[in-house]
Amino acid sequence: MAALTVLTPGWVRVRARLENRSGASAAGLWVVGAVVLIGLTACSSAQEVDPSAQVMELPGAAEEIDFDDVVYSADLGRVVVPARESGVYFLAPDSAEVDRVPYAGSVDSADVGGGLLFVLDRGASRIDVLDPEGGQVLSSAAVSAPADYIRYVASARELWVSEPAREGIEIFALGEKAQEAPRRVGFVSVPGGPEGLTLTADGAAAYAHAGAEVVAIDTAQRSLTARWPTGCEATHGFPRVDERDRLLLASCADQGKVTLLDLEDGRQLGDYEVGGGESLPAYSTDTDHFYVRSDPGTTIATLAASTRGLEVVREVAVPEVGHCLGADGTGHYWACDAGSGRVLLFNDQ
Repeated sequence: MAALTVLTPGWVRVRARLENRSGASAAGLWVVGAVVLIGLTACSSAQEVDPSAQVMELPGAAEEIDFDDVVYSADLGRVVVPARESGVYFLAPDSAEVDRVPYAGSVDSADVGGGLLFVLDRGASRIDVLDPEGGQVLSSAAVSAPADYIRYVASARELWVSEPAREGIEIFALGEKAQEAPRRVGFVSVPGGPEGLTLTADGAAAYAHAGAEVVAIDTAQRSLTARWPTGCEATHGFPRVDERDRLLLASCADQGKVTLLDLEDGRQLGDYEVGGGESLPAYSTDTDHFYVRSDPGTTIATLAASTRGLEVVREVAVPEVGHCLGADGTGHYWACDAGSGRVLLFNDQ
């Protein structure tokens, strides 16, 4: 995937999601980061931020971080934030505490499950299985092609790793003991993709973008069950799924555009543009809202979805560059501030 260079006030951001990276953050003890309520101007990024935002500082992290992946663990009640060469962090939305895992490697994507932390180092083409408290590497496995994201499928005790250059998803089975290296056991072909990888709550299905389409995957059968047009010229980011109302939000590669699909037949129900660059969507089961921002872009829009389409509920201002957006099941959503190496937390009230 080619690098995209974006000029912003005061600094230059070069995004190369699959480039080789080097460097490591020093291991240390878990620490609690400060949480600050900020006003209309974010001091370090000098860009407008909604006054309702809370700044979650990442202790020991670089001042600028090219964020990408972010995932919420309902079991832990924590947001898992890969911070590249700065390592990986756990954020607690309810208490606004930030814990740093003392791991010295580079983390581009991560997930948790079964009491373990799984990290992907794209530059090293390696998966590490970690003790989430001590940060010790318990086992490792090499991926077969440049990798993008890693996700844990609890129902099968498998790791699914998206590999866009290979146009598919590589599957690793976990051993009975954490010290056993993950074993390569399968591959799901996704022509034209995969871009992003999203699992349902029970892990029975997965969704990924592929070219201008979105695909549905049966995780047990390891096969595609549907392929639908999104209405985008090209897609970007993670498809987001409202399992209760059987809706899917696909995201496009420009104008911050998202399109709403019927999860039963792929029928397009509506679309919305927040403006800016590549769209980044999220979804909360608690609020039953979708969220979207763009990178670059200065707004997060909260969207209510139904078979009638998408309706804007709220908008908040964020720094222009930040390549992540996520939400939990308790009414919070968050975005990354790349220029200051921190996370902005919001309540959806």
